[in-house]
Amino acid sequence: IATFSSTWIDPAGSWIGSPGDPRLFIWYLGWIPHQLAQGLNPLFTDHLNFPYGVNLMWNTSMLFPAVILWPVTALFGPVVAYNVLITAGIAFSAWFAFLAARRFIDSTRWCFLAGLLYGFSPALMAQAMGHPHVMVALFPPIAVILGHEILVRRRMHPAAAGALAGVAAALQLLTGEEVLAVTLLLTAIGVALLGVPSAHAIKAAGVALAVFIVLAAYPLAFQFFGPQRVSGTLQQPDVYVSDLLAFIVPGQFIHFTGNAAENDAYVGLPLLVLFIAGFRKNLWLGLTTAAVAILSLGPHLHVNGSVTPVPLPWAAIAWLPLIGSALPARLMAIAFLGIGIVVAAYQPQSIVARIALILGLLAILPALPYPTQHATAPAFFQPGGDVEHISPGTVLLVTPFSSHVSTEAMYWQAVASYRFKMPEGDAFTPGPYLGPHPSFLQATLEALDAGQNVAITPDVQAKFLADLQDHRVTAIVAGPSPGQAAIVAFLTAIEGTPPNVDGGVKVWWQLH
Repeated sequence: IATFSSTWIDPAGSWIGSPGDPRLFIWYLGWIPHQLAQGLNPLFTDHLNFPYGVNLMWNTSMLFPAVILWPVTALFGPVVAYNVLITAGIAFSAWFAFLAARRFIDSTRWCFLAGLLYGFSPALMAQAMGHPHVMVALFPPIAVILGHEILVRRRMHPAAAGALAGVAAALQLLTGEEVLAVTLLLTAIGVALLGVPSAHAIKAAGVALAVFIVLAAYPLAFQFFGPQRVSGTLQQPDVYVSDLLAFIVPGQFIHFTGNAAENDAYVGLPLLVLFIAGFRKNLWLGLTTAAVAILSLGPHLHVNGSVTPVPLPWAAIAWLPLIGSALPARLMAIAFLGIGIVVAAYQPQSIVARIALILGLLAILPALPYPTQHATAPAFFQPGGDVEHISPGTVLLVTPFSSHVSTEAMYWQAVASYRFKMPEGDAFTPGPYLGPHPSFLQATLEALDAGQNVAITPDVQAKFLADLQDHRVTAIVAGPSPGQAAIVAFLTAIEGTPPNVDGGVKVWWQLH
């Protein structure tokens, strides 16, 4: 709460992190309870990409956290629920890392340090900018706890331990599929380093698989066989990877092929030295963590933003199901779990080692104040606004057009309690596309918002009007955006009538 205090002074009027991606998750946190309250399938929506819809299992819908936070959403709204999700995600990730560390370390205070290093690592703090499906990282330490129980300690009956593992994996599927996939991959690497698993472990794994299949059968069947299923690689390869320099040089001083939220590798020289010093004390965890860090480098070595032809191990596993769509850089979120436990298990005692630890912690201290954004929406969409005068389910075209470029319209839709549907949305659709299938309508509106000139010819007018009809749009709302004036001028020419000014937006209630 202290770290995110700049938001918690007004948790209903602002959200933690960046301007863009949080709107997407605020939409999900409101949509899942909205759909379940009506007894409808929460895995699909036609409120985005209308009339085709969106398969939410191919998107970061975070169904399980949305259900858990349903009371918060109902009482205080999805913005507060999002702030609780980010804050609790960091706290519980740190706490489960503390519990995982207790499997290897006797001292409570050193276990606390391990949890601190994981939960408040540069990786999770970067993902907290707007990627809660990665930042809510409870599953990796839970996997360590259950893996240690099954493979090493063996005090729990294998069926019970396996059942817990299956339940945890199924809940992670409904929280973040990417974290589940890479954690299972890293678990396989860790098991391989231990050698041939025992009969106890095999039995537990069998029960875990059976429980997971029972719980996850319907969501996975809907994902791979349901409507609007997506195929192909969802992300650009060889872009969102750890740079070699990023492990010891702060992100602001190096070039990076991805973006700031994916620059997760900074460990700092002091902690790196302590990790190497503690390597012998916990060889298995050290080797597994080193493997994770190497995989985070992606298919080719990147040095200060330059992509070299040097091949790396990730290229050998990118063909595995779903792994090709994972972002290698995000593996460092898991690597910090191993780094924290190895450094804490080393328990540096000498003055030099203690100074290195203090410097290491200072080097990765989160920059404060942590970014916060005002949660604003035009009065038209707010309670009491004129959006309430339209019939539920009406199809509106809202600008700025919502795709991978913009998420404002999705947030406004959530503020309006999903009263209307849109032919747009920042969601993966068949292609794969991040957004609706490309259309003349989308290209035109995005060009106008980017400051480009669009000449209005009879052909342009005919194509635009045809797209409106294809998407069954009955009204248009032009909201605040950089190109609002150009968009309004274009739409006025297309429709032949000026809009109504209504609650901070421009509205065409009747279309051709």
